[in-house]
Amino acid sequence: MSYISEEDEDGLINSGIVLSTVSPSREMSHRRTGTGSWGTIFLMINATLGAGLLNFPEAFDKSGGVATAIIAQLFFLVFITTTLVILANCGDVTDTTTMQGAFAGLCGQKSLFFCGICVAIYSFGCCVTFLIVIGDQFDRVFATYFGMDYCHTWYLSRTFITCLTSVIFILPLSFFKRLDALNYASSIGCVTIIYVIWLIIYESLDHHKLPSKPVHIWPEEPTQVLQIVPIICFAYQCHMTAIPTYACMKDRKIEKFTYCAVISMVICFFAYSIVGYFGYATFGIGKVPSDILQGYTDKSTTLTIAIIAIAVKNFTTYPIVLYCGRDAILNLFGKDVDCHFIIRFAITIIWFTLCLVIAILVPDIAPLINMMGSLSAAFIFVFPGICLFQSILYKDPSLYLNKDRFLIIFAILLTAMGAFVCGVVFTEALQDLQKKPLQRPLVTGFKAQLGTSLCT
Repeated sequence: MSYISEEDEDGLINSGIVLSTVSPSREMSHRRTGTGSWGTIFLMINATLGAGLLNFPEAFDKSGGVATAIIAQLFFLVFITTTLVILANCGDVTDTTTMQGAFAGLCGQKSLFFCGICVAIYSFGCCVTFLIVIGDQFDRVFATYFGMDYCHTWYLSRTFITCLTSVIFILPLSFFKRLDALNYASSIGCVTIIYVIWLIIYESLDHHKLPSKPVHIWPEEPTQVLQIVPIICFAYQCHMTAIPTYACMKDRKIEKFTYCAVISMVICFFAYSIVGYFGYATFGIGKVPSDILQGYTDKSTTLTIAIIAIAVKNFTTYPIVLYCGRDAILNLFGKDVDCHFIIRFAITIIWFTLCLVIAILVPDIAPLINMMGSLSAAFIFVFPGICLFQSILYKDPSLYLNKDRFLIIFAILLTAMGAFVCGVVFTEALQDLQKKPLQRPLVTGFKAQLGTSLCT
């Protein structure tokens, strides 16, 4: 891990720019190996599009309407994309390859522990979520084709299938030392998402043969828009992987990364919005299931492929998140990614095993997503805001340039907005945990057919 020296400070002051690029010598060292623009885009999309995709139709419903959800996404997307570039630039300034390394390089050694703990906790929670989603998809397939008592057959049970598929498809991808080794797997994950989006559009158009379902365009109450904030923060959070992804680029330049970040976020916006709108339109107000695929009742092959595609997508995303969490743990113990293979192997195995055990014992991810939404807001707003503030002070301690004064104000606003969003999301998560359902929860589609005969 490198920190800013006095010579680096002088260089930053004399450069007169904020989003500086790497030095020619370091740039040349990264030209021979690494990911190109499309590989970087695939990595970012795969890290972003995850479990939140299936919850977006319900988020459209809870937010009060289609227009509200789309406008809220666009508003946050400006800051989300900006902070990705800020983090990549901070990786340049501090010459580090992880978020916790950049944060410590700008804010001091003591901040490494705090940021590293946050990254490790969030990464671990995401990995658990991926495994739970994988188990849900296989449950759906087996219940459809083998009957409601399928889990009495040991080799079809959720525990066995989740363990077997995770060991076969996830574990081998979890030992790589560099993130760019996963760009081919990420491209497969992106292709599977395209199929899922097509299926949701097809199901919505097919449902239009029936009486149309009512949907809201605008909310009845202004506060309803806050309901989508946790989902947006959880769904668009790929900021932990921003610096490692940037470090693995073949042509490591801020301009290149900015292009990749913009393209990736625009693609994710359209993916989430399409799934959200067509899923919402399929079921109507107040009838959208938390997992959109669970709302469909047909037993077609096309739906089965989509369910399996979601599992494949999580197979390819899990190793990316594990990479960030493992690096955070290594940094907490004073190690880095170049440490001995045995250490990386041991941490990976322990991490994977704990995630698997918890995913099997905890079948409901709704509270987990709500709680993690608060930490997502910190990664999206608070940490980048603090890093931008510190990098500007290193470059121009006297704030001589008007541009630097503006960026300092922007960093303060970014951090304040992040603190507000964290508070809102955390408060909503606590309220959801304390609520006691007054009536039976909404059951639609496939789950309505299951009744109480499904053994899980």
